[in-house]
Amino acid sequence: MNQEAKIQLSGREMELVNNTEWIFTKQLIIEKVYRLLGQLHNDYKKIVEKEKHFLPTELLKPGGKISKGENYKGLPYAILDYPAIFRKEKIFAIRTMFWWGNFFSISLHLSGENFKPNPNFAKAIPFLKEKGFSVSVNENEWQHHSHPSNFVNINELNEDKINSLAYKNFLKIAKKTGLTEWNSAEKFLEEAFEEIIEFIKISFRGGEKDL
Repeated sequence: MNQEAKIQLSGREMELVNNTEWIFTKQLIIEKVYRLLGQLHNDYKKIVEKEKHFLPTELLKPGGKISKGENYKGLPYAILDYPAIFRKEKIFAIRTMFWWGNFFSISLHLSGENFKPNPNFAKAIPFLKEKGFSVSVNENEWQHHSHPSNFVNINELNEDKINSLAYKNFLKIAKKTGLTEWNSAEKFLEEAFEEIIEFIKISFRGGEKDL
């Protein structure tokens, strides 16, 4: 017999391993998250259609992807990417995220060819301040958590830090709401999506239709 220590369960672990209800409840919650993201996708498409004359042409292509996973920092998540362009040379994506135990969030991710020092960027800063967006201060553009090492409310940044945003390799702005606000989350995210679209309109001058 193997003399190594036996692998045993704690009392709490034993309780959970014999309880199927919490697994079924989790599956039901994720299904509802999927339905909510599907509703948001429809809401977002209507907003994009309404604003199509002011948006870069490539954003108007049909699409949208909902996906899920079990392990973003150990916890389940689900995301909707719409509209979204993910290429090696450029990223332009609006991502809506559900993160178990944490929040709903929505973010705009610009990178590569889609984010270069832009004369209009300075004009967008007052808008971001007014709407209370957080901005990524991380050097890793693929982090989504809300720790101050990643996202900071733009109103808490000094002018030098704000000015430096235009010279990073990417820009991410985001808003979040707690999961206890589930019943108002769809409205919150739809309004934040409209604000992101407005930011895009400010940041990309009329006539610069191609990304």
